[in-house]
Amino acid sequence: MGKVIFWIVVVFLILFVLRLYNAAKAQKRAAKQKGAKATPQLMVRCVQCGVFLPEPDARATASGYRCKDPACATGASR
Repeated sequence: MGKVIFWIVVVFLILFVLRLYNAAKAQKRAAKQKGAKATPQLMVRCVQCGVFLPEPDARATASGYRCKDPACATGASR
């Protein structure tokens, strides 16, 4: 009976250590995501359809920014 209790305690200790390890990984992942999202992006407006989008996702043209939507580029209505 003593050996059974010993192995149960060992299994619970291993599970506890794994839980602590996963919690530490989750905190690092959350901190990394928070750091990546902390930098705001400039929002620009498409001159054709009027939708706002982040500047890196827009195409700069002579008349202003345009979105990359093919329907917007051809002037088709949505």
